[in-house]
Amino acid sequence: MLAGTVQKYIVMIKLSPNMAAKLYEPLMEFEENPMEGVVLEEAYQVFGQWDFAILFQADSNQKALHFVSDKIRLVEGVLETLTIPLSPVKTYRKQEK
Repeated sequence: MLAGTVQKYIVMIKLSPNMAAKLYEPLMEFEENPMEGVVLEEAYQVFGQWDFAILFQADSNQKALHFVSDKIRLVEGVLETLTIPLSPVKTYRKQEK
């Protein structure tokens, strides 16, 4: 990644079955800028193998890794995470002018 560029990521989060309801609030309480160089865009509740997904931007892979390891994985009851860097191939939604 070039210096000064922003990369988008999605982190999939698996929660302990006993704690899923309790963990919803701590995960939703993250601020838009939970740490320097990281901006949260959207959070999703998903079903299947994963319980939550958070779409975020980071200005380096290192900051993305620190966000996931220092913020997400430290929430009690988080069992597993999967972080995926996203590379757009086509934009379907037109930007408003």
